[in-house]
Amino acid sequence: MRQQLQAYADRRVFSGFSEGRPVAGRHRFRFSWLGTEPLTLDYTPASGTFVFRALLPNIATRSALYSDIEAFVAGRSSTRLPEHRRVDRRRARVRCVAARGAVSVELVATRNFHDYGVNRVVNLVHEIYLYLQEYRPEYLWANFAAPEE
Repeated sequence: MRQQLQAYADRRVFSGFSEGRPVAGRHRFRFSWLGTEPLTLDYTPASGTFVFRALLPNIATRSALYSDIEAFVAGRSSTRLPEHRRVDRRRARVRCVAARGAVSVELVATRNFHDYGVNRVVNLVHEIYLYLQEYRPEYLWANFAAPEE
């Protein structure tokens, strides 16, 4: 798990990669990636849970934007997607979690598929960002200081 994330950092996909001390069996990783603010990825080996905490700030639970993102994330498990872009339901499940005006993205990998899980959750977050670039750029402009060009 740690090695896979470090490999992204070594390839300069992430910057400022660090890992905190495990607390209650949960590992917390921080790094800069798709915006100006560092991202937090929590990993709980006992349950195979990966969570990008508060990945998308300033989204109301009952908003059209939240519904769009939730549907997009759910759709990543569709067999209509090519295998390299799909989250295989036999190996992991994904969902959005809204709390305190922000959306977290959670992936729970089944037993023996934690390496698959870290790859899929990183790819999923990248695809969410690409989706927002195409369909909701104003959100990225306001919340990620994305260029308007």
